[in-house]
Amino acid sequence: MTVNRRLFFKRSWVLSIGSFLLLQFIFIMFESTGWMPNLREMDGTLFGRIAESTFFREWFSFYETPYFNLCTVFFGTVLLAHGIVGASKKLMTDQMEKRWRAGAPE
Repeated sequence: MTVNRRLFFKRSWVLSIGSFLLLQFIFIMFESTGWMPNLREMDGTLFGRIAESTFFREWFSFYETPYFNLCTVFFGTVLLAHGIVGASKKLMTDQMEKRWRAGAPE
């Protein structure tokens, strides 16, 4: 019997966590080199008000650029949530499969 197994790096939860880490690396490189995306002014917009809120100014200020802080929260919520849920599902199904195999007669 052949089992169709995907490679570790092609699993969706690994890709989402890897994408988040790559994005953080790019943000760190942009901050250290001074390269910034050419964005419109965020003042007066919804994203500008969110980025200038107390949460982002005092509690969540990993980067000097408010845009990077906002993107980090958004992508962290989306990508890390997907990665953590996917990894825990994989871990739970592997444990259940081991238990089933241990109890199944050969």
